[in-house]
Amino acid sequence: MDFMKANFSDDMDSNDRFYSELSRVNNELINAQRELVQRNVRLERAEEALRRAHDDLEQQVQERTKELENTLSAFREEVSVHQRTEKKLRHLSLSVLRIQDEERRRVARDLHDTVGQTLTALKIGLSAVENAVARYPETADLFPELNGLADQALQEIRTTSYLLHPPLLDEAGFAAAAIWYVDGFNKRCATQVSLQLPERVRLPSSVEIVLFRVLQESLTNIIKHSGSATVDVHLQIDQSGICLSVRDYGKGISAERLAKMNSSGSEVGVGIAGMRERLKELGGRLEIESDPTGTLLKACIPSPEGA
Repeated sequence: MDFMKANFSDDMDSNDRFYSELSRVNNELINAQRELVQRNVRLERAEEALRRAHDDLEQQVQERTKELENTLSAFREEVSVHQRTEKKLRHLSLSVLRIQDEERRRVARDLHDTVGQTLTALKIGLSAVENAVARYPETADLFPELNGLADQALQEIRTTSYLLHPPLLDEAGFAAAAIWYVDGFNKRCATQVSLQLPERVRLPSSVEIVLFRVLQESLTNIIKHSGSATVDVHLQIDQSGICLSVRDYGKGISAERLAKMNSSGSEVGVGIAGMRERLKELGGRLEIESDPTGTLLKACIPSPEGA
């Protein structure tokens, strides 16, 4: 009997421990489930916050993209306006240069045909008057002086006319006009120019007038700024194109000034800008190199079709 009571008591204790352990495990499961639910809630909230942040970021990106597109569109429009304006200015500049060439040609013709003929008539009249008053010895010394002044005026008119637009340029081409111009240049200036030109080559008139103006402007700049005693001029014509090079051996051009001259900005001189525009119209380019030993200017033009 005591033994049965003892066994029953042991069974009761064992059951209590089992239920106690079961209750503890059950509580832990409940707590774990509660914690899992809380974590799921926090995760859902985090996901919602992330979703809102993503939506906000996407909206900001869309707004920023739209702003950038508007800015880019405005920039492209501004660039387009600038390009159109630059094109119009270039065309205007070329029109001015063409008008200038035509005006030079007209003035040269008028000087030669009108003023030159007037001075020639004056010389003829002076000769007639000289013969008429030959019986007055005191007037004889006046006529040689008057004839000399008329001859000087005729020479100056002829030189000015040819400098404006030499007839040789139209009649015989660039080479003949360049030889005439350099010959007169060497007589008038201490700087001596050496020419190296191909023989009997005619180019389109538009090319020859540009080459002649480049030669004129280059030699004028050398006299004004270089101080060179000699200048070498070389015209090369081959399959790669036409290239007129003018090299002096003067003091050179400063790096800052050279950078401006090689740019297409508005700070370069009128002469340089004019040469560049003339060459650009023909698809050519102007190159200037310089150092303390001198300056090299190259005007290069693609070969015209059929040249």
